[in-house]
Amino acid sequence: MSSYVRTIREYMRQQPPPTWTELPLAGEQLSEIILFGHGKDADVMVELLDGRQFVLGLGGTLRVHGCPGLETEVTRWDDRSLVIRYFGQNLKVAAVRLGVPDRADVEELVADAHEWLATDGVEDLLWGVSIEIEVVPILQDAD
Repeated sequence: MSSYVRTIREYMRQQPPPTWTELPLAGEQLSEIILFGHGKDADVMVELLDGRQFVLGLGGTLRVHGCPGLETEVTRWDDRSLVIRYFGQNLKVAAVRLGVPDRADVEELVADAHEWLATDGVEDLLWGVSIEIEVVPILQDAD
């Protein structure tokens, strides 16, 4: 198994950086982020504290920039799949960026993403993208 780890590390280092586009979710209170799937089929759900759920197909890398209070839980689901859950108390989204796939139409992705957000993510976004999510604590006012 360790040989696979060494191989994938080299592969990951060789990937060109994607072109990023920002989703307007900054400031939203976070319930959890869930990655579910395996190497051929994986989805990421960002659930906000108000109950909205945004599901995206993972077509590259998921990168979660955390902070104190953000916990990670990895659960084996079946013979192939994992559930990776990021959660905590008093957290909010600082940024959500989508990595535009190679040779994709950036304007089309942005238009589809904004239409998807306008429906509060009722349907899944039908793009396989890299995803970068930054999570920060909600600062409590000192009295």
